[in-house]
Amino acid sequence: MANEQPPGNEHATAKANVDLVRTAFEAFARGDAVAVLEFVDRDLEWTFLDPSVRDPQPAVCHGRRQLADRLAHRSGRALPTELEEVVAVGKQVLAVTHIPGLDAFRARQADDRNYHLVTVEKGRITALRACRSREEAVALASPG
Repeated sequence: MANEQPPGNEHATAKANVDLVRTAFEAFARGDAVAVLEFVDRDLEWTFLDPSVRDPQPAVCHGRRQLADRLAHRSGRALPTELEEVVAVGKQVLAVTHIPGLDAFRARQADDRNYHLVTVEKGRITALRACRSREEAVALASPG
């Protein structure tokens, strides 16, 4: 059939997506917002959790500009970011960061960790969803 991919192509795509997300999040960990934005689609859908609320409802932002504004705001805190894990989860990628001291700035405690479910399409990050936990991210992931 015309829509079927050659055997093993899903694995190659998953690896490429994991590598892209790893590179983008490594740039984030270095504080290099310009490099991060090079991997982001201009029509990005970014779902975040308000750090000032103990049990926040997901809020959605659209476009690379809003993410750029948030990255600029974050740079003022200068907390070191450690990229702990980047793995394929279904058709998406889970990125886990550890930012020592982060919980001091938010109502919801999460061991200073952030969990992001990332969607990559055609070599660009098209969706970024903040999750409360690894379990939530896995539950929200599109099946592979």
